[in-house]
Amino acid sequence: MNLKYHYSAAPGYTQLVTPETHPINDLDFGMLTLEPGQRYEAESAGCEIGLVILAGRCTMRVDDETFADLGERASVFEGRASGVYVPCQSHFAVHAGPEGVEIAVCRCPTEQRFAAQVVRPADIIVNERGGPGHKRYVHDIFGPQVQAATMLVGETYTIAGNWSSFPPHKHDVEALPDEVQQEELYLYKIRPAEGFGLQFFYSRPDSPRGELDEAVAVRENDFTLMPFGYHPVAAPPGYDVYYLWFLAGPKRLMRPHDDPLYAWIKTAPAEERSYPK
Repeated sequence: MNLKYHYSAAPGYTQLVTPETHPINDLDFGMLTLEPGQRYEAESAGCEIGLVILAGRCTMRVDDETFADLGERASVFEGRASGVYVPCQSHFAVHAGPEGVEIAVCRCPTEQRFAAQVVRPADIIVNERGGPGHKRYVHDIFGPQVQAATMLVGETYTIAGNWSSFPPHKHDVEALPDEVQQEELYLYKIRPAEGFGLQFFYSRPDSPRGELDEAVAVRENDFTLMPFGYHPVAAPPGYDVYYLWFLAGPKRLMRPHDDPLYAWIKTAPAEERSYPK
């Protein structure tokens, strides 16, 4: 199963993932790149859309509402995100500012219609997670502070030399209150950009979804799909690994289920170990 792909920046909108072309059911993803002053217009039709500004500035219009002066960072490593939630059955337009703009376009099919909503940097929910060796910062963009039918979108900053999505977790079966079924996509950026990270996919032997045991190098503008299974990420020394995460499934809840084999790491006290010298 091919789960890793690459995005080569191109002007305008580039469709990258659809249920018709990739091994997923609920995720539709693309990238929008506009030069200074360029404009893009589209219809949301039967999808809700989360527009996340990765870099640059723009003005967005959704039906009769205008959200001006969006975007406060030159790259994902230089500040919090801004974004706009576009409801289904809406017309929207993006007008790039003087720096141009790069936007992740996250789409989910739905018939539920909520109001258009803007998310500015002050609205982002920021959490520091993990401990020694698995420290990261997690930003909820279209999270509980935003009304939506299906999607959850955010960003994770994995500090150089650390792991994230760790202890390994999954969300591929409906088992409330501990887990919900969701597919996920990661889009990666690396600092410095010539570096790499590692993405590990695996399932337990008793998984009803099948066997998965694969590790891949991920580089700038790569993206991966997680239709099922556990999916921890590693950042090598000297290189920070960022990923945009995009989840969708029947229930809009965050219920990641840790692999029981590694869950002890969350609560383990600091341990002194000796090594042969």
